[in-house]
Amino acid sequence: MDLGSYRNIVLLTGAGISQAAGLPTYRGKGGLWSDPELAALVYVEALATRRRESCGMLWDFRRSIAGVEPTVAHQALAAFEDRLPAGANFLIITQNIDGLHQRAGSRQVVEYHGTLQRWHCERCRVELEPPDGDLPVHCEELMRPSVVLFGELIPPTAELAARRALRHCDLFVAIGTSGTVWPAANFVRRAQLNGARRVLINLELDDEAHDAYGECHTGTADELVPKLFGGS
Repeated sequence: MDLGSYRNIVLLTGAGISQAAGLPTYRGKGGLWSDPELAALVYVEALATRRRESCGMLWDFRRSIAGVEPTVAHQALAAFEDRLPAGANFLIITQNIDGLHQRAGSRQVVEYHGTLQRWHCERCRVELEPPDGDLPVHCEELMRPSVVLFGELIPPTAELAARRALRHCDLFVAIGTSGTVWPAANFVRRAQLNGARRVLINLELDDEAHDAYGECHTGTADELVPKLFGGS
């Protein structure tokens, strides 16, 4: 069945969709968090004990993102959204913090783990998109990125938007992520309760993924997403 025939579509995207842009994945072999030193800097406690190192590492990652372009997969999803008929509900829930979906033209995006594009002051709560240059400072303190660090909760607005979209979901597709790590693992379970078609696109598949999804495709996002979402 053509994916465009569904009327309540929810996508979950992870680091695998941005890998072809030159950005590293987070977990697994060669992932950013496979380095214990880097992983330690993205725990919320590091903001208190190693603030300059933690914010500096994420600032450098923000700079690297600015130098890449959305992938073929990002562009295919944006084009798919444009082709949907009036009345269709479509939402991308992304675990990524790179903003590439929006740069590709996607309009309905929930940044489940926040974004490196915005930074905020923990004293007065002002939030902005800082210009390139040195680490931003506000209230005489280094600002922090508006991302979810290990040990922090998902923002309530993102959690609510995800729940609302999944409530009536009839097609759920996870791309570039196993979709089986909590809390995102709950998404496919909710979709299953709705009787939704559940599709996984990822480089690696395990038994848990096969149990959770009715349809699994092994390969890169750039290879498979245009085929599934390209239309006729």
